[in-house]
Amino acid sequence: MPDVKRVCLLGAESTGKTTLAGALASRFGTLWNPEYGRPYTQMGRPAGAPWTSWEFTHIARLHCWYEDFLAGFAHRVLFSDTDAFTTALFHEVYLGSPATEFEDLVERTYDLFVVCGLDVPWRHDGLRAFEAQRLWMHEQYLQRARESGSPWLLVEGQPEVRIVSAAAAVEQVLRDGPDTKSTQFRRQERQRER
Repeated sequence: MPDVKRVCLLGAESTGKTTLAGALASRFGTLWNPEYGRPYTQMGRPAGAPWTSWEFTHIARLHCWYEDFLAGFAHRVLFSDTDAFTTALFHEVYLGSPATEFEDLVERTYDLFVVCGLDVPWRHDGLRAFEAQRLWMHEQYLQRARESGSPWLLVEGQPEVRIVSAAAAVEQVLRDGPDTKSTQFRRQERQRER
């Protein structure tokens, strides 16, 4: 079986990760791994109950299990809507302490990180609750991407612009492998910061 590249989409609440993951999977004729924390929150727990550390461990482990399972059926590339690092951030936001039971999954590597920008309005959907923490979370995702050693890019603008930009980065990873892009994507980010 050929090696499947893994692309992880990161971003604060309401930044378009799910929309982008689905659109990219469709564009590349492959699969995407939805965020497991959402259905768990909607169906797997009593509404309003206090969160426990065990639940975040469960979410991280199941999300990664689904990712590994789907990688066996994906065509060339698998897109993942968030990762265990995201689950660890929510552990910290909800419980006020770092997650310690799934650190092995938090450091999981990807062939490309796509960070969704904050230039879209926050929308409450019945589950989202951290509008005030969006900037802090966004900065954590940028730091995760920068320190990962993998190629990464920040996507902003209308959905179509994000899709085109992310698709070009995915094509490059599929074509060239991770080493050459890592430098180029970081160069693009430094130019944006100037």
